[in-house]
Amino acid sequence: MVRVAGESSRTARYLNLSRAGADDPVIICYEATGDGTPILCVPGLGDTGWVWRKIIPTLTSMHRVVAMEPRGHGRSSHPPGKYTLADLAGDIGDIIARLGLNRPVLIGHGLGARAALLLAIEQPRLPGALILISTGAAPAARSVRRGVAERIHLAEAGDMQEAYRNRKSEGREPRGMTPKERAEHHRLFLRNDASGYASAGYAELLAPDLTERLNEVSSPALALTGEEDPEYHEDARTLSAGIRGCESFLIEGAGRYAQLDRPEAVLALIHDFFRKHHLSVTKSTEENHEPID
Repeated sequence: MVRVAGESSRTARYLNLSRAGADDPVIICYEATGDGTPILCVPGLGDTGWVWRKIIPTLTSMHRVVAMEPRGHGRSSHPPGKYTLADLAGDIGDIIARLGLNRPVLIGHGLGARAALLLAIEQPRLPGALILISTGAAPAARSVRRGVAERIHLAEAGDMQEAYRNRKSEGREPRGMTPKERAEHHRLFLRNDASGYASAGYAELLAPDLTERLNEVSSPALALTGEEDPEYHEDARTLSAGIRGCESFLIEGAGRYAQLDRPEAVLALIHDFFRKHHLSVTKSTEENHEPID
């Protein structure tokens, strides 16, 4: 396998999630590492598993961490047509089933977090917990949707370079990176298939309002957003108010990508969340599903 700058050293694996007789296969790329309580990481629009690079090494000390690349992204396939949030949520559910992940903790960012939230509403027995970063239950703010629509138009024209410039001009790129890391993030964005990125963009642009269904989430939940990402501050509060027992936190000094901007703060909150809800189990006790302190 040819490696691209920014990809991890972990072996990429692939799952064919296509229904029998499907003309355009849905093949999802993922990387897995570690052992213990399962965690499934789902990136946002235009991103890959690379955006979890600063928290995965720590999480793998006690957890089996699977980082997937949604359809239309990175090394996954890009079937034609406008994707829906239900498509993305369904892929997450299929990954859970096919990999035998027993009630995994879903850590999602942006569109990936919104898809994880829909899955937790539609199939509440699948996830063991939710950690939602920079997302909301209601459709994104008008300014966010306007930018997504512009980038869909650029991608449909095949101009991913201009789509990246457009996103960067809105200040949505990670802040806590070295120049080399910024270059890697740029290259990986450009590696997305343009039509796949546009198709995934429609899932963001046309996402349904889930606000009135938040009380259907039965798993523990944590909502995180960056202090310097004001468009999602109210969304985090709405998640906290609507999901029973959900807590929300503002990450000081972080923007849209809290897990890259302030990974140590995000990890501290995740560890506290796991401890509070008894989510960390050792390999020897995992089969019995017995929590340990």
